[in-house]
Amino acid sequence: MHRHDDDFAHRNPTIEERPLDAAGQSLADALRASFKILKGIMMVLVVLYLFSNVRCVQSHEQALILRLGRLLPGVKDPGLVWAFPYPLDEIIPLPTNKINETLIDSHTFHRREFEIGQPLNMISRDERRGLHPALDGALLTAESGLIHVRWNVSYRIKKVQDFVSNFFGDKTETADALIRVLVETFGIRVASEMTAEEFIRTRTDHVKSEMKRRINKRLDELNAGITVTMVEMIEQTPPLQIKGAFERTQRNENFKKKRIDEAKTEATQILSHAAGGIYPELLDLIDEIDKANSANQPTVELRKKLDRMLSDRVEGEANRVISEASAYHAVVVGRMQSDVELYRALLPEYERNPDGLIARLWERTQQYIFENPGVRKLYKPEGTKIRIQIPLDPDAERIDEEQRLQDRDFDVRNLLPRKRVIVPDSFGH
Repeated sequence: MHRHDDDFAHRNPTIEERPLDAAGQSLADALRASFKILKGIMMVLVVLYLFSNVRCVQSHEQALILRLGRLLPGVKDPGLVWAFPYPLDEIIPLPTNKINETLIDSHTFHRREFEIGQPLNMISRDERRGLHPALDGALLTAESGLIHVRWNVSYRIKKVQDFVSNFFGDKTETADALIRVLVETFGIRVASEMTAEEFIRTRTDHVKSEMKRRINKRLDELNAGITVTMVEMIEQTPPLQIKGAFERTQRNENFKKKRIDEAKTEATQILSHAAGGIYPELLDLIDEIDKANSANQPTVELRKKLDRMLSDRVEGEANRVISEASAYHAVVVGRMQSDVELYRALLPEYERNPDGLIARLWERTQQYIFENPGVRKLYKPEGTKIRIQIPLDPDAERIDEEQRLQDRDFDVRNLLPRKRVIVPDSFGH
């Protein structure tokens, strides 16, 4: 009879483990230790690999992440930024707060090797030689003049996503090339809108602001992600061949402008002294009257307005002259009125007794002549003949009056009559 236990025992023989000798045991322990160390190193490498794409974004930077070549949305601010290891992710830091500068010399003259770094006043060109079209750059102005200028453009990154999308990474060489093209294009346009004098000297601020405005407008249209912060002009000058003539012309123009300004200042002082603060309004009114006269238009109302202005509002020397003229007018009118009243008072007496009135008036006149210190007197020696002119010589009086006016010693009291006919209190009634 066959037993199953015997079959099982036959199929599963007992394996007897023999103990290892000392050398084998040492080798087994070494292998186990090596595997543990290798396992640890691999774990460390895995951890390092997972954190291999950690980057510290500086305070003046912002960062973007590219995942499998595709730009992820969102911008990473300064600090620690983690991404999947390369080549899955790539961190692109961009100096958004850094000002980048590019120097553009496409519109200036060619400098020889020994002229590099020298100031503009140390460089000269032969007046008999023109510009070299293959070496010298220049701009053409509105009056067909030529000018040289170097540009220094400062810009910064405004939108990092647009910048990376358009310029393919964190390099600024492509951005510099774009800025150069825009400066060359708009420099030609701006120069063609003004004269060389305006471009070089009188409107430089306008040139710089206009260049900045046009460049930024075009950058916004291109979604370039950068903005120009400043445009500077360096060594703007006419061609060196004609620089001397240009400067001489400029000096003459400056001298002319200076003399014109001095003349305007002097005219303003004279007009202010003559009419006070209303002289601009007074001049405008006089010009309006002249235009009306030239056009044969009525000027009555304008002249009335001028008279009111002269009598009520004018100041300065004109006010003094008008006041003296008014006083002189009053004295002359008063004198004439006194003469009329005297004539009317003496006429009845003359009609009754002309000889007696004449005798009394002559006696009073003689008394006035000899007693008045303001009357010229001539003494006739005995035995001589002399001719006395009464009234006094009008030419002498005119000369005296002109001298007083010329000396500005003008007093209304001096206008009173120098001789006065004294009317008797009674005519013998």
